[in-house]
Amino acid sequence: MSWEEIKLQVSDELKQLLKDRSISENELKRVIHHAETEGDKLYQPEANIYLTKLTMGLATFYVEYSIEEDGYLVRAAYAHRSRIVGE
Repeated sequence: MSWEEIKLQVSDELKQLLKDRSISENELKRVIHHAETEGDKLYQPEANIYLTKLTMGLATFYVEYSIEEDGYLVRAAYAHRSRIVGE
């Protein structure tokens, strides 16, 4: 499955928060796709939540999600953008 084919479930409240944070659904899909294909994720079994991160360009994205029958339920997402300038 390609990242474009990933189906997300995102609450309206979280959609607004993502908009405020300038995080797109495509970015979420890419992060989740990386986690699922590369295994680069942490799992919290008591909550059934995965945590993953991916750096794309100058931004690092973090996504908390659960795997559902019909896609991925995004529970939280945030990002930070930084640039390290040499001396």
